[in-house]
Amino acid sequence: MTTHKGMTDKASNKGKIDRGHKADLPYLHFSLGRALTSLVLLLVLIFIALFVRDVFIRPILGDALVVVWLYYFLSSFINLTSRSLAAATVLIAFCVEFAQYLNISEQLGIKSGTVLSIILGETFDAGDLVAYLAGGAVCIIAEHIRVRLKEPVD
Repeated sequence: MTTHKGMTDKASNKGKIDRGHKADLPYLHFSLGRALTSLVLLLVLIFIALFVRDVFIRPILGDALVVVWLYYFLSSFINLTSRSLAAATVLIAFCVEFAQYLNISEQLGIKSGTVLSIILGETFDAGDLVAYLAGGAVCIIAEHIRVRLKEPVD
């Protein structure tokens, strides 16, 4: 049934939330498990940033873990293949790293030591690119293992 100006009854019900159908938004969804995984990884990253001062965990493992965190954060609401999402996540990390190379933070007037400057980083390091690739590989491998564990064993 249509109402004023061609709106359906469903669309004219103010105050009601239409969550849509899978066919309407095939690339959007919500996964509580992935959101919780993302939250745990974020807490680990914050712990590393605040309390770890070394030459491996913070600069190398931390960079790889940032990609894994971003992957799980995005996968909690974006429905793409693991390879596509991992590639997009690594691309985002590469863009941030190249923004460091171009000193974008300074050009935008972001002061050193602020939360935003810490998130964006301040120093380009080609080794970070390798860590980002490793993080992307971890995401793909983890998804492959997860899928294998869900398959029935003959």
